[in-house]
Amino acid sequence: MNDNNEKRQHPRLPVEVEVELHRSDRSMCLVWTDDLSNGGVSLMMNGHGDWPPIGARVQIRVSCPLGGDDESPLVDAIVVRHTEAGIAVRFDETPTRE
Repeated sequence: MNDNNEKRQHPRLPVEVEVELHRSDRSMCLVWTDDLSNGGVSLMMNGHGDWPPIGARVQIRVSCPLGGDDESPLVDAIVVRHTEAGIAVRFDETPTRE
């Protein structure tokens, strides 16, 4: 355990990338990442006032192609907390059922 009471299992890297935030009950919105780790990502909600609640299942996708013309995959995630600027999500390996 870290001396500063840090509970994260994975180191975070500051990364700003535009991503699509998909929710089953709302239209897709564009947001920006703040930081990224192997376990999740912090998303800046950019003035979007209707944040998904803690525990909500969401999907995220990098909005621009990462190489080539193929669309980036949707990644399943769960909202784990709200921050001052947005939300933090944990990547979820359990696929969503639609």
